[in-house]
Amino acid sequence: MSFDVTPATWQLWCLAALTLFMVMAIDADVRVRRIPNVLVLMVLCAGLVLNVIGPDNGRAGPLAEYPGALGLGAALLGVLVGLALFLPLHLVRAMGAGDVKLLAALGAFVGPVEVINVALFVLMAGGLLAVARMLWSGTSRRVLGNVRLALSGIASGKQLFDPATQSADRMPYALAFAGGLACYGYWRFIGGIPLISLG
Repeated sequence: MSFDVTPATWQLWCLAALTLFMVMAIDADVRVRRIPNVLVLMVLCAGLVLNVIGPDNGRAGPLAEYPGALGLGAALLGVLVGLALFLPLHLVRAMGAGDVKLLAALGAFVGPVEVINVALFVLMAGGLLAVARMLWSGTSRRVLGNVRLALSGIASGKQLFDPATQSADRMPYALAFAGGLACYGYWRFIGGIPLISLG
């Protein structure tokens, strides 16, 4: 099912929705240090609906040079891939459940291949923001001590570091999501190809 809308207009709808959702996620994460499930559900539903009603135009997704709706199957696969990417980080308590669910919901917008690339950019943005925050707050000694504990724990097979209780600081990771998504979107709009491509 496709409505009579141009690919450019559909892409604009998708980008406007993503921008609104990222602003809402940042606001919630900064204020209450969590991303609400209702927001994640809104992102997921909007991504699925937009990818069902939009013009197929080669099924390229909203970040492509020639955008087109992915269709329901590819959007759902994007959700599963997004969930699988960050779930291991949640299981070792290095990332919150809201962050995992948010990436899965973004997968409904961008599809299975693009969500892998978005995740890479989110992780890079998160690393840069963490270093900047560490330097700004003066917690570099504690952070480096925690890294040493975590690596020692991996080497010994014992958990010597608990990120939930021993972290030097908790950064609102929605900032990394917004930064990573914006940088990757810009990269694609200037003609950059996906860093990881399954085709």
